[in-house]
Amino acid sequence: MKRKVFAGIAILALVFGVLLAGCDVNPDDNNNNNSTTDNINWANEPSGTLNVSNNTSKDMVLFQGQTPNANNILGGVRAGTSKDFDISDDVTDFGIGGYMVLRGITLDEYNANKTALNLAKIEYSAMATYGQGKKFRTEIMANYMGDYGYRVTNIGRIGLELRKDSPDGEKVGYLPSLASNLLLYTNSTEGFSLYPVYVYFNRTNGQVTTLRPTTMFETVTVAPRGLTSGQIQAYTFPADQTATWENIKKTLVSPVAYVTVTNNVPNQAGRVTLAGTNRLNSQNGFDTIGSGETLTYEITSSVAGTEQNLVLSFYNNAILLPVRYESEVDNPVLKNGYDYTVTVSGSGNTVAGYTVRITESASARDLSDQIDSL
Repeated sequence: MKRKVFAGIAILALVFGVLLAGCDVNPDDNNNNNSTTDNINWANEPSGTLNVSNNTSKDMVLFQGQTPNANNILGGVRAGTSKDFDISDDVTDFGIGGYMVLRGITLDEYNANKTALNLAKIEYSAMATYGQGKKFRTEIMANYMGDYGYRVTNIGRIGLELRKDSPDGEKVGYLPSLASNLLLYTNSTEGFSLYPVYVYFNRTNGQVTTLRPTTMFETVTVAPRGLTSGQIQAYTFPADQTATWENIKKTLVSPVAYVTVTNNVPNQAGRVTLAGTNRLNSQNGFDTIGSGETLTYEITSSVAGTEQNLVLSFYNNAILLPVRYESEVDNPVLKNGYDYTVTVSGSGNTVAGYTVRITESASARDLSDQIDSL
């Protein structure tokens, strides 16, 4: 009798083992970079045009749109990693191009609020452009996550990027038009200044134009406070709380010149710099321009024009190519609001083997019609 019982147990164990072998059991799914659970895809999508670097110690879940919900999950990016997202099937106008609002929450927040994601703590926000062949890169920074915060309101009808300590500083967060009382986070109570920069995307030509008021543009120094302290500070942008959109839009101007660079140097990525040392990042977040790529850079100048020592760098600064107008030896004068086209071609280990050309648009970008209609 005992032999039959033991034999039965052995058979059951064998069957159970076979069943387990056929199941996709993963007790530590958080460490499986290729998993897809709860509609979250953690796998890299090499053909994707949106690149997100998670420079924090927490896994992050990204959503498209202002409020997270189960239907607008883009996917997840693991702590300390970078991932490409294929968003071509998440928008209806990918072939034409456009922009989207990105929101991010930690995986812990996601798991704690699965049935009410609108209540989750949103610690990351940004604007990202998209389109066929158009790449965009963004970073999630640990400094702008944590247990301290402040509230912000955008009274304008154009989306607003908040940048730390300067108009070219780190992008702290993004506020859609007329966004009210949004909570932004930090990892300490240390105060810092925020520069509001309006970002306008023209769907007609796919151009991104940055704007700011000339008379009401002021920085706001924020004082983060503990989330449970009952002392959360609130700020309005622009800083002049008596301002109206009618008054704001009359003063909006571009604070930069727009320089679009095409790199025709074979087999070599390059860098766009000022004076060969001050490396510039493109509008879509890249610090290098690949062979065959075309990227647009913003250079702070003036309405009347300012001389800019624009230099293209190749081979780790071994080849430095000054950007000059044809037949001129002086640095080019760049004017705010104008578009400039730069092309570089050639090869070899001497400057003489390369050709650089720059041209200026006939007139400045004119957004008056679009802005007046907002």
